[in-house]
Amino acid sequence: MKQYAIATIAALGLAAAALAENVRLPEPEKTGGLPLMEALAKRATSRRTQGQAPTPQQLADLLWAANGVTRPDGKRTAPSAMDKREIEIAVLTAEGLYTWDPEANALAETPACVDLAPELRGASALLVYHYNKALQTREGALVDCGFVGQNVYLFCASRGWNTVFLGTVDRAKFAVALDRGEDEILFAQRIGVR
Repeated sequence: MKQYAIATIAALGLAAAALAENVRLPEPEKTGGLPLMEALAKRATSRRTQGQAPTPQQLADLLWAANGVTRPDGKRTAPSAMDKREIEIAVLTAEGLYTWDPEANALAETPACVDLAPELRGASALLVYHYNKALQTREGALVDCGFVGQNVYLFCASRGWNTVFLGTVDRAKFAVALDRGEDEILFAQRIGVR
């Protein structure tokens, strides 16, 4: 799987040598898309999330919309209780599992220690929301995760993509893969790029 991941990332125009470290994403495109009221009108849940693999630019735009940095002081696209910024996002694609660093706008590959392919179920990507419990209570993180998920819904509506927010996720499997406690894995959101 590692060789396939390197070849795929290289084909996407990212430096394969950087895979062991961080893979810097392109700057997100912060203009365009539907006006807010139209995106709200088109926001929908669709379990038909099979689609093409997201490009690096599409991943950069999606992740920035989810919870990206908007100002020099580190404020984000999604609010968080007491500005704790505890929500973290992992991205599962056919190429592997990555954690996203919003400050660096980079993906770091997570070594495959469990088989996560069944969790993807043919989707373009699966976002796995987890949190740093040293920063926030679980109750606060659940609320903040909802804000992030709604941002993703609106982004997908704006792009004509499909998405579904998942309350049921194999928390044990992702806890092992992300080196987290099961209670730190909150939700997942499946994405279908069209």
